[in-house]
Amino acid sequence: MLTTSLIQRGKFKSRPEKVGIDNILLFDYMGSSEFEWGALPKALADMRKNITEYTYMDVPMNGKVITVFCNNKHKPDIKIYLQSLAENKWYLQEYSDFNYYIYPTEHCKSYTDFWWDIQNHIMFWRKDNEFEKKFKVLIEIKN
Repeated sequence: MLTTSLIQRGKFKSRPEKVGIDNILLFDYMGSSEFEWGALPKALADMRKNITEYTYMDVPMNGKVITVFCNNKHKPDIKIYLQSLAENKWYLQEYSDFNYYIYPTEHCKSYTDFWWDIQNHIMFWRKDNEFEKKFKVLIEIKN
């Protein structure tokens, strides 16, 4: 079963001055060393090495749809993985905010659009067709 402790948060944001996926995403500062020192570029490079083994899938959750970009080997576990994350079943190095996206409360709502498990090389986001079109072009570009 998949587990994780390192989820990078991000927001959809057009940034024409940037290259690669940074052109369409603004990543949150996570505040822990595990997210520093090139952790994101290394995780992205690892994903790109096996990009032909990756696939997209849409997962409905609590009236929302989450688009997942993951290695085919993870597909069977993705629904349980996302549900566990939404229910805060794991200790994370930094909070993911995913639970508040799936289960918002009157006082707690998520402002995150994009999540990236940098341990398992899984990216997922709130369903957005326009973002997905741009992502599909940029994910394979090596900068």
